[in-house]
Amino acid sequence: MDKSKTVKLSSLVSAIDKELIEIGECIDMHQFCAFWGAYDVFSYFDDIVLLVHGTSGCTANRHFLSAMGHKDFCDSKTHLTTNMKENDIIFGGEQKLIDALNETAEKYPDKNIAVLTNCCTDIIGDDVQGCIESLPEELRSRIVFMNTGGYSGKSYRDGTENAFRLLAEKLYDFSCCGSGTPNKTVNLFLRRWIWDPSKTNEIKNIINDLAIIGVEVNEIFDHGFNTEKLKKMGKADLNVALCPFFSRGFLDQLYNLGGIGYSDAAAPVGLDATVSWLKNIAEKLGIDADIMADERVSALSLERDRLREKIGEGRKCVIWNQTGDRLLSLIGFAKELGMKPIVVGVEPSAIREKMHIFRKEVLEGGLDATVYASKYIDEIRELVGELDDPIIFCNDNYFSGKKVFRYRFAHNNIYGLEGAKSMYAELTKVLDTEPNKYSLFLEE
Repeated sequence: MDKSKTVKLSSLVSAIDKELIEIGECIDMHQFCAFWGAYDVFSYFDDIVLLVHGTSGCTANRHFLSAMGHKDFCDSKTHLTTNMKENDIIFGGEQKLIDALNETAEKYPDKNIAVLTNCCTDIIGDDVQGCIESLPEELRSRIVFMNTGGYSGKSYRDGTENAFRLLAEKLYDFSCCGSGTPNKTVNLFLRRWIWDPSKTNEIKNIINDLAIIGVEVNEIFDHGFNTEKLKKMGKADLNVALCPFFSRGFLDQLYNLGGIGYSDAAAPVGLDATVSWLKNIAEKLGIDADIMADERVSALSLERDRLREKIGEGRKCVIWNQTGDRLLSLIGFAKELGMKPIVVGVEPSAIREKMHIFRKEVLEGGLDATVYASKYIDEIRELVGELDDPIIFCNDNYFSGKKVFRYRFAHNNIYGLEGAKSMYAELTKVLDTEPNKYSLFLEE
């Protein structure tokens, strides 16, 4: 391994945090732009209708994304747009927006309206806020507005977090805060883009895990949500999230505006992280619980130890994953199993975008790994060839004759005790199976 291309993750994060590395703007195209982030968050609500002020292309794409990502059918929800044309781009579409708002309000009298903009209206500078303020108060009070043009480099996550902040500021009812029941209760925020049946199983499993520390779930932020459920969130004692990034803006705002705390533990991926996640929640709620005494935890601990022995202490593990929360989760998972992780394909802009997670987990929490500074498949294949029988964490098999752990986060249960059990079982299968002689690129 070329030592000149390696650096400790902690050193890289520290340099990026201190702005010692010049990093260009880099939109995460895999995660889409701010428009899609905001659109996704508002689409969770059955009593909010979305109106996009702009061309119809972005909105039309929404119809097919669900089928592409997870289901056998297209998104059948209402998708509204002002459908701006060439003349509107030249002369402005403000009157078109006002007409569309009045028509939407008349057609959907029982729903709030979320107005989003896409690139074209941001570029021409339509005064969307002014248009909304010109409307009667009765209609104006039903509207929330976000400027979400993605052309400026704003990421999907900027869109999600700003949408969550807006929900907290405009729609959340703080009057019921502090009225929690004697039983400790939490609001649960799932990870984004997880679908049935994985989502159904994950909800059930996390509820069972929380029961270990005597905690019940008050509300779950899930598709089919509504503003009434949003208000009921104030009855919980704590907010908890499976993904440490998704919903962060909402959790911050609820804490700042209403004093509702939240757990900031790392994602519960693997047994160690799940136990730490539960301990953090228990501490926040003042609960004294012996988590390790639970029968499921004890049994899973034995499974983990057997897998660790099968892997062998100090075995190299190559992790190829660019998304920050998953990357950190996989580093922790590898270390839990006694492996020495080497991270490849790291995008510095992704670290900068999610710096609060990297700062907490790496700089403050001590999670570290070796980073091999290359994104090129040939160089990474060369690295893998130099290592002594490594295990490779990668969504696709680019490495013929090697042990490749292909466990896709989007399509499998990964969180909590059942997620850890499933990942242990799949990794055991990889170790017990002869590696494939074929890869996507090469036959050996």
